[in-house]
Amino acid sequence: MSELRVLAIRNVCATAPAGVAQYTDMLMGWVKYGVAAVIIVAGFVSVGAIVVGRLGSMSRASQAGASGLVYVVLAAVAYVTIYGVLWAIVGKGC
Repeated sequence: MSELRVLAIRNVCATAPAGVAQYTDMLMGWVKYGVAAVIIVAGFVSVGAIVVGRLGSMSRASQAGASGLVYVVLAAVAYVTIYGVLWAIVGKGC
């Protein structure tokens, strides 16, 4: 009768090749702050569209601003989630 053995799987650390770590850190930093800046600017634009739509009696602009604000909140939640997943994959060593 055949025998099945399960060996222990060691913790594998994902590490960048030698000399590349500084560039991956720089790239992650630029992406992190770039996306955060886009989300913040989109939030201000959406609030501005709501204000202009209310003051100028333009219901479509106000509606677009409210929709944009919802999308900004969803993007912020996705940003935090995706960044956390990427950080868990890349990590800081074991």
